[in-house]
Amino acid sequence: MRKGPPVDENAPTPATPDPPPGRATPMMAQYMEIKSRYADAVLLFRMGDFYEMFHEDAHLASRLLGLTLTSRDRGPSDGVPLAGLPWHSAEPYIAKLLKAGHKVAICEQVSDAPAKNGLMDRRVVEVLTPGTALQDGLLESGANNFVAAVRLEGDRVGFAAADISTGEFLVGEADPAEAATQIARLQPSELLVGSDQIESAGLNGILELMAGQPFLTPVDGWRFDAGRAARRLKEHFRLATLGGWDLDDLRPGLAAAGALLEYAREQKQSDLAHVRSLQRIRTGATMVLDVMTLRHLEVLEPLLGTDRSTTLVHAVDGTLTPMGSRRLRGALRAPLMDLAAIRRRHEVIGRLAASVPHLARLRKSLAGIRDLERLLGKVTTERETPRDLAALRESLRVLPVLRGQVEELEDRGVPGSGLDTVGDLLEILERALVDDPPATVHDIGVFREGFDEEMDAIRKAAVDGRRWIASLQESERASTGIASLKVGFNRVFGYYLEVTRPHLSKVPDHYLRKQTLVNAERYVTPELKAREEKILGAEEGEKARQEDLLAALRADVGSRAVRLLAAAADVAELDLLAGWADVALRRGFNRPRMTDVSEIHVLEGRHPVVETFLPAGDFVANDVHLDREERQVQILTGPNMAGKSTFLRQVGLLSLLAQAGSWIPAKEATLGLVDRIFTRVGASDNIALGQSTFLVEMVETSRILHQATPRSLVLLDEIGRGTSTYDGLSIAWAVAESLGRPMGPRPMVIFATHFHELTGLAREKRGFLNLNVLVREWNDEVVFLRRVADGAADRSYGIHVARLAGVPGPVLERAKEILARLESRGPGRAPAGALDERQLGLFEEAPGGGADPPPGASKGPPASEDPLRAEIRALDLDGLSPREAWTWIEERKRRLGDGPAAGAGESGGDPGRA
Repeated sequence: MRKGPPVDENAPTPATPDPPPGRATPMMAQYMEIKSRYADAVLLFRMGDFYEMFHEDAHLASRLLGLTLTSRDRGPSDGVPLAGLPWHSAEPYIAKLLKAGHKVAICEQVSDAPAKNGLMDRRVVEVLTPGTALQDGLLESGANNFVAAVRLEGDRVGFAAADISTGEFLVGEADPAEAATQIARLQPSELLVGSDQIESAGLNGILELMAGQPFLTPVDGWRFDAGRAARRLKEHFRLATLGGWDLDDLRPGLAAAGALLEYAREQKQSDLAHVRSLQRIRTGATMVLDVMTLRHLEVLEPLLGTDRSTTLVHAVDGTLTPMGSRRLRGALRAPLMDLAAIRRRHEVIGRLAASVPHLARLRKSLAGIRDLERLLGKVTTERETPRDLAALRESLRVLPVLRGQVEELEDRGVPGSGLDTVGDLLEILERALVDDPPATVHDIGVFREGFDEEMDAIRKAAVDGRRWIASLQESERASTGIASLKVGFNRVFGYYLEVTRPHLSKVPDHYLRKQTLVNAERYVTPELKAREEKILGAEEGEKARQEDLLAALRADVGSRAVRLLAAAADVAELDLLAGWADVALRRGFNRPRMTDVSEIHVLEGRHPVVETFLPAGDFVANDVHLDREERQVQILTGPNMAGKSTFLRQVGLLSLLAQAGSWIPAKEATLGLVDRIFTRVGASDNIALGQSTFLVEMVETSRILHQATPRSLVLLDEIGRGTSTYDGLSIAWAVAESLGRPMGPRPMVIFATHFHELTGLAREKRGFLNLNVLVREWNDEVVFLRRVADGAADRSYGIHVARLAGVPGPVLERAKEILARLESRGPGRAPAGALDERQLGLFEEAPGGGADPPPGASKGPPASEDPLRAEIRALDLDGLSPREAWTWIEERKRRLGDGPAAGAGESGGDPGRA
């Protein structure tokens, strides 16, 4: 955090008399004036060693941060609510405020001493928002922190996103759905919107598609003027035209980028010299993974809870630098669509994995490189510490070694073979900085002796003065005969000579009394005062000169921003691929063969995340064969808990991982390019938008049916389970048919379901195929084999799973009775186009009511009892003749539709009439 000047803990607080009741003190007047300019932010007001908050900010801080709420009392009726926190440990508190969606204004003391009115000069040096924080404690090291902006113009949405901490800056235009997808996968923590569009239906639609709303910041609509924005961007990048970056045809996109840049510069009070390029996001350049797919596949965040060990990014992360970690997340959220680029990454992994000792040496060097991008960002925004500069120096020392190790591979395609080591900057930092710099820029001693002649002269004067002071105590003791005389210093009175009371009679006449203590007197002499002025003047001079030298050093770093960013990009890519090579060696990943044909053929593939939770070799590998002709729609059936969802996700993750450029956990694989992965997995609702579980399911299904292309991979799990049986089956059947239409896009599809009726599609339609997850029954127990094979499952074994979950025995036994009754009607596969519209009823009466009971039977059963069971219970067997028994059975058989007397209009029976 940018800190104010050091404060002497022993210095007395300047006294200001309390005003009459109802009138603000000068300090509170100063606070209120500053707060009025930052009314929408929590104002951290620096007072000595604390940040203090007053009025409504104090109440908020007390509630949100757990701080004690007190007051600055002037009386029982006009106390001012107050909460405070130590300035040196403020970052965790600020992080909580930002996470809760609050802006934070940092108001520092910017003078070393009070003015004539007794007040320190204070001003806001920085405004922190969720998307513009730069401090290490407020950022996740291996993840980007994007602030985004959107601008709607007709049926187009312009969008821009920037990570202020690293200098990454992106821009694009698309239709609302595509724009929402592009923004959402960047996971921005803050979204800028024009105040003239904040309530628009278009914006609300985009936010709904993002499935999670970042912190919204309204800004004046005029900031999104396209002409103004283009001028701001040209000025910042010092360009005559944006055509060289292929941006000239953008309008709302440039408007969003210009507004975003202007906002960030104002918040940071910096020209953001480390933001040196603007990259265009083009549709089709990368695989599209919408927010629901990223969520269902647990690519970056866990679906439930906060344990990130369940995510793909955690399972395949072998990076050693923060830049590499961010590159990994970027690669997984936007896999490549360029076959040559994908194959090149695969080749480099192979090259690195071919020599384990060389890979180990290279990774050891990478581990010594700090976050070049964020160090550059801190320096150019004047938020660095001397130790940040030292970290930059240490990182630059490693670059020549790293470049040499890469060049040993004799492969110009390996990232880092032409690495710019920025040696001229390293030379400056080596000459300038001491080996172990102080913690803050306000501490002297940052620069080496011999680096600057003026600094050396100032230091010599200070050293000579301190040497004279050091010898003063002995010389004064000798000249006065006072053996206990001491020389001391404090920030209030400066240097002094202290004499205890028993020796006051020996004090020379030229000593001038400065301060009286209980047991001693303190004195100065004219010579001591003169030396003090020289020493203190030298210290102030050293501070001033150090500030000048730091400014020059910042300029040296900033002038090499483009080169440093290029070096950081090479390091990030090398770290990514070296990490993947290490993962491949450790976990038995192999190189996939990539093609331009829509196909997925995997031999002995494994789930890259699930296998990390099992002992080596315990994961059951499975084959996958998908194409757009004979194996286009695969209906996957099998018991609960058998592994259908794992297999489904596994197929998606293998395609995603391969196109990101990694090797994959499979014995062999041939994979065609996939432009989008769609998933519909699990049950969830969206209470905030008033959407039920089933509505969410249908919204996601609708999106898939509208947006799937011939290159898409569609992974569906349990479509239609959120409604009644026949409604759900009808929807699932129709969705499967639509995805397999001969004249449709025909994406590759795996459709997991418990509707066994869908397996009939494989017998009737080309391109449909049945798969099932195998199980075995043993002593009334189910053994899950985790093996996927061709063919349909015959049962779902739900009752067995219920037993594993601890459902009570009587409930299980009753479930078995009902299941047997339902299964008594046979396979019961509904023919295509002829699904029974009636709902299943276990005990419904036959139309027209039942026949009269046999002679001797009692009256009808209670209304809630199964009629057939009641009739049997009511039979008087002793009074029933054989003929009456035969007639009674024949009547029941007729009612079931199985006898010769069955009505012509009756169908194959109803399970409720068993």
